[in-house]
Amino acid sequence: MRILTALAAAAVMAMPASAVTLFSQNFDSAPVRNNTTNVPGFTVTGGVDLIRQGTVGIQCAGAAGRCLDLVGSNNAGSILSDPIAIQAGRVITLSFEVGGNPRDTNIFNFALGFTNPENIASFTLITGFQGAYGGTGSNITSFGTYTESVARNRQFVTYALSFVSTGAGSLLLNFGAGGPNDSAGPILDNILVDSAVPEPSAWLMLLAGFGMVGLAARRRRSSVAA
Repeated sequence: MRILTALAAAAVMAMPASAVTLFSQNFDSAPVRNNTTNVPGFTVTGGVDLIRQGTVGIQCAGAAGRCLDLVGSNNAGSILSDPIAIQAGRVITLSFEVGGNPRDTNIFNFALGFTNPENIASFTLITGFQGAYGGTGSNITSFGTYTESVARNRQFVTYALSFVSTGAGSLLLNFGAGGPNDSAGPILDNILVDSAVPEPSAWLMLLAGFGMVGLAARRRRSSVAA
């Protein structure tokens, strides 16, 4: 099974650099406001502050534009994306940037989920994530919550992951913060979801891997039944 996983990961690495953007939000055109519920593409729970570069010393990614403070004015919050449609057999890549608030250390939370049970192959943490998160398998609805403490004034870190969806569906992105409710949360910016079609050779390798994994699973079930 480890060999099959390695083959699938190698196939993903061989996929083309060109991609289609499924979702993008850098907050630069969103209205600036404290404790806002108006974040395009998202539903807001609790409170978040949509701020300009330099507001109370806060730096947005690239020291420009606008960004999101995940702890609103005295109210920790979270944002849940509208469903983002994905197609079967595509390499889905998600990336975003998180920086520290100049006023306090705080907790950053992220969860990747699906509107319907999804079959996932070749899940890869590319950069940013500390420790394990996500995985492969069938009938996945959520990978649970990734949690990290973001130090005060920490420079922006790019988080990125990729996976292959073997069925059409929709994914959900949830970003949030843990207390204290002190108006100083992690800073979120530059959310991007891309979709790429594998090269024919890589796609054949993936199909072969899926078939072998399915055959191995059937053999295990047969052995248990016997």
